[in-house]
Amino acid sequence: MTQENRFFALALTLCVFLGLANVHTAAAQAAKPAELNGAKGRVIILGFDGVEPTIVEKMLDAGGLPNLDKLRKDGAYRRLSTANPPQSPTAWSSFATCKDPGDHGIYDFLRRTPATYMPGVGFGTTVQAQLGPDGSVVKPAASTNIRKGETFWAAADRQGARCAMLHIPFAYPADDLLDSHMLCGLGVPDIRGTTSTFFYFSDAFTPAQLKEDLSGGMRVPLGFDGDTAIATFPGAYDSRKKGYVDTTLNVSADREARTVTVEAQGQSLTVPEGGWSEWRDWSFPVSDTFSVKAISRFFVLEAGERVRLYMTCLQFDPRDPYIPISEPKEYAKELAERYGLYKTIGWAEDTHALRQDAITDDAFLEDIARETRWRETLVLDELDRNAYNMLIAVWTGPDRISHLFWRFRDPRHPLYTKEGAAKYGQVVENSYKRMDQTVGKVMAKLGPDDLLMILSDHGFHSFHTEFNVNTWLVRNGYLGVKDQPDPATAYTETKFLQGYDWTKTRAYSIGLGSIYLNLQGREGKGTVAREEAPALVGELKDRLLQVTDPTTNDKVFDAVYAGTEIWEGKSIADAPDLQVGYAEGYQTGKASASGAAPKDIFHPNNDKWSGEHASSDVRNTPGIFFANQAAVDSPDIRDLGVTALEYLGVRTPEGFEGKGVLK
Repeated sequence: MTQENRFFALALTLCVFLGLANVHTAAAQAAKPAELNGAKGRVIILGFDGVEPTIVEKMLDAGGLPNLDKLRKDGAYRRLSTANPPQSPTAWSSFATCKDPGDHGIYDFLRRTPATYMPGVGFGTTVQAQLGPDGSVVKPAASTNIRKGETFWAAADRQGARCAMLHIPFAYPADDLLDSHMLCGLGVPDIRGTTSTFFYFSDAFTPAQLKEDLSGGMRVPLGFDGDTAIATFPGAYDSRKKGYVDTTLNVSADREARTVTVEAQGQSLTVPEGGWSEWRDWSFPVSDTFSVKAISRFFVLEAGERVRLYMTCLQFDPRDPYIPISEPKEYAKELAERYGLYKTIGWAEDTHALRQDAITDDAFLEDIARETRWRETLVLDELDRNAYNMLIAVWTGPDRISHLFWRFRDPRHPLYTKEGAAKYGQVVENSYKRMDQTVGKVMAKLGPDDLLMILSDHGFHSFHTEFNVNTWLVRNGYLGVKDQPDPATAYTETKFLQGYDWTKTRAYSIGLGSIYLNLQGREGKGTVAREEAPALVGELKDRLLQVTDPTTNDKVFDAVYAGTEIWEGKSIADAPDLQVGYAEGYQTGKASASGAAPKDIFHPNNDKWSGEHASSDVRNTPGIFFANQAAVDSPDIRDLGVTALEYLGVRTPEGFEGKGVLK
């Protein structure tokens, strides 16, 4: 730590003792980038999740992305090779560690537990706070990241660089840093410990709707007495009861004015139909001595004959987060004091709510626009403060727009309509134009020696047809179903790999494109001898590559990879035995991804989740790379961190697989 920073640390301690506010902000304003011997200038890396190169290239040639086009002409534009599979947790982990999945160990959104077959989250876990009998906290809530390997920004920080990391996906919890700042993004859960659980209040729900599972959210009935209703929803978790503490919400509808007023915990919000509320804060008392703070927003879908009200998930309050979301811990609070309340949930765009019709297309896009502005404001302000040697920031909006609105780009998608295409057919391009605007604003703040790099972690494809991998394995005699001996008719809707006869199973699938052998000595009830494994992998690979869609005769897979062919490293034991690479239009069906085997191998994708990349062939799913300096022809996502370290004049840790990309 420099002498100057020691002074600010001492001043901060003194001022906190005296009760003064905003001292941390003042220190940040006064701080300067560290003096690094050999540094050529600052490094700024901007990430935009899920940007498709073919669309970018058309827009560049048509003059639609002027700032990125300037980078292309004055510096470099390349397609960026990415991790296999081209999933966000895998790719961003390779970006962070400058290593392949074989080393960092993140292969999918889901991972299997070989001994029990029960799957878990593929990138990390969250554990709720544990309370003693008296209600005191015995063990605070905590999250872990199972990714292995040091991040390149932590390596830079350890060698004296001051860095700012803003919303980098799957980099949660924050690294322990000496003299840098980090605000976590994708990976931060809600107070329930889930990716994001929304709430949908209405008096229009049928009894059947209230009983059925609502993926990513929950329906809450409103029973109106005149124009007022009382609703109860679960708030914070109480480990003593192994359940959630109920919270009461009063809802009043002015059907003539088309507004809804929401009252709870002494706060009141009135929201017009079709409008978003501002943030409101919550305090959920779990015991006499322990409360969980949270924030949420409301959107009113309908305030007439029927009332339909959406509430976001219960997100961490940045002023007092349930689990730390920044480094230092006070940084999240400092930003709230600087800007007001802001989204803290990692999955910042509520795709589940849109898929379940709990919000509208326009509301979803409006929410993304608001989040885009907030992240841009934060980045521009931090650049103005000029306190960092390196700044990294990521926007996830382009990816979510592509996932949900590709249905209006592909006439083969079951949900495509001409009317929808006329209204929403260009929203992907519009998000790229917005990206270009942000890039231009950042370019205007660069010094002559600053290095700017732009990336996306992967591209995009249409997803019009589901392929159920487990059903194919059942039909072809590789996967046995409990109490159903005939593979021609056997199926199971039971999720999480719990519907199978493992004594009659040689291979199974969990996640978005991973296939595992039921290997003796590894799986709990393995049947495949290790000496038989290579031949079985080759057999499955050959047969899958021959699969065609019976309605179109199109190939389903562009490639199928044996795990040993594409990965190596200290985490290879956790790797799938095969990784599929889908052709355009095809992806693993939702049921099969969750470990079930529905009746049909093929099924139309009747979901708004209509664009995908997760298990597309990695060769056809590159990201984008721009720089304001000349670059090599074939950059890789593992290269950017190494390039940044070299530019800062600090040592690249041993074992990093990337290479510098600047000429």
